[in-house]
Amino acid sequence: MKDQASALRQIVDNLKKQRMREPGEGARIICVTSGKGGVGKTSISVNLGISLAKKGLRVLLFDADFGLSNIDVMLGVSPQYDLSYVLRGQKKIGEIIAEGPGGISFVSGGSGMNVLLKMSEIQLAAIIDNLVLLEDAADIIIFDTGAGVNPLIMRMIRSSQETIVVTTPEPTAIMDAYALVKSIAADVPDGALRLLVNRAESSAEAESTLQKFVAVVKLYQKTDMDLLGYVLDDPSVSRGVRIQQPFVLSYPRSAATRNIETIAWKLLDRRPETANAGIRGFLSRMLGRGL
Repeated sequence: MKDQASALRQIVDNLKKQRMREPGEGARIICVTSGKGGVGKTSISVNLGISLAKKGLRVLLFDADFGLSNIDVMLGVSPQYDLSYVLRGQKKIGEIIAEGPGGISFVSGGSGMNVLLKMSEIQLAAIIDNLVLLEDAADIIIFDTGAGVNPLIMRMIRSSQETIVVTTPEPTAIMDAYALVKSIAADVPDGALRLLVNRAESSAEAESTLQKFVAVVKLYQKTDMDLLGYVLDDPSVSRGVRIQQPFVLSYPRSAATRNIETIAWKLLDRRPETANAGIRGFLSRMLGRGL
């Protein structure tokens, strides 16, 4: 009982730290990614974000799955603007942030990140302070990246000090997830690479997948992965997609919702030890510039 009480106090303390940042401390930046499409990565991003928001945190989802952006579809909200409007000087960052259900907000990236990488130093200087204002909009910023190992996705992952890799127990998904981890393992700080298994048929299957995957990564890549948890295969997930409502809101008592809640609490308990310079640091690393 004493150990449980101590663990609970630690979680609460971590939660307070994330709500009330020290002056100059950045928002917590989390990239959610996968080795292949179709594993439920965006669903994880959306529902995990809402679960964290329900605990009193200001959560901003950034749809960075360019070409396949669908956070707005899952949320049932159609944003009028995306990041490209900011980069062209037509809108301020605050004007493109859309409100979603469950207390979260989100930004549609559109083709904005591709444009950002091609900007000149003068253009960057003109918009960078605008983008840094995202820091004031959230305690946690979740980047829902595309799947695979294309150069832009890899730069985003390497720039984030905390990455969640989503896979399913299917052999093809596991192989693609391993290929992704192999590509980034050397560049991701210890303890910041987390594994989440989605659509597991049972807790036994999920645990087996988690344990075997991290063991292989440890053996061959000499990298420790954090076992973040799993979400069971649950009909409430696809039902929520069909009605354009996140399942944590439309089916709050479902097995998938309970799994997401457990994962959210784990994230709060496992705040990265390394200093995360928030959105400014993220952009600085991604663009290879001192911002």
